[in-house]
Amino acid sequence: MTCQSANPTPGADTARTAHRPILISAMQLEDELKSGERSVWDLIDTALQTGADGVELRRETWPRLDAELAEAARRIADAGLLVTYATQATLFSAPEASSQLRQDIDAAATLGAPIVRFFPGSTPPPDDQAAWARAQQVVDYAAARNTVIALENYARTPGGTLAEVQGALARLASPALGANLDMGNYPNHGQDVVEAIHALSDKIIAAHLKDKTANPDDPPAPLGAGVLPLAGILDALDQLPQPVYYIFEFRGAGDPVGGIERSLAYLRQRAGKSG
Repeated sequence: MTCQSANPTPGADTARTAHRPILISAMQLEDELKSGERSVWDLIDTALQTGADGVELRRETWPRLDAELAEAARRIADAGLLVTYATQATLFSAPEASSQLRQDIDAAATLGAPIVRFFPGSTPPPDDQAAWARAQQVVDYAAARNTVIALENYARTPGGTLAEVQGALARLASPALGANLDMGNYPNHGQDVVEAIHALSDKIIAAHLKDKTANPDDPPAPLGAGVLPLAGILDALDQLPQPVYYIFEFRGAGDPVGGIERSLAYLRQRAGKSG
């Protein structure tokens, strides 16, 4: 998969590269989007205001999705922004949930989003041919819609460990199935993030960037505001040869623009040191 290239705009962030585009997420405005206090148009404006390369939109934080989907695609394209899509859906779902997975893929395709984030869910037993076949059909449907499923390691169980992600990627091997590396979730399972990056290697097509405080109950924080070994994690991600979407995934905490700008500054400072 090849990442789209955003059109540079005056004052755009100097950390921007076509190889590692930086996107903000609906997470930055999650509560406001769910309540209707803010809209997806505000999220697009925030991306432009901060100089980000694009936005990650989410079904669960988009109350007027059906009415606004086509207009969102138009505004994002007109603004020269990139877009990805994410939902809480699980690839390994009950038969009746398969239609939702296809609807999510269709929404991503309408947006022009090259990827859609799913979680694995509970891995079927190896001999459950029907469950594996359903998952394969979803992957094949994504391929037909020119969309890649980015399978993310979940923060809890099931579906949060490296073995679960690797198992799905191996058995459902397809150019339409890759990995979204969430750097904050592997530590929840006692797993090393850098080791996961090396293990997943060329399967990684996106990464959720965040920090974590020493208190495991705290929500994810902007980059540099926690205790994750970010330098090593980002070094490992940067060394991957393929394009990877870098997506900020932390809450706005009353100051969404501030959190985004601090995280962009962290990446700028890091790039300056490495340069």
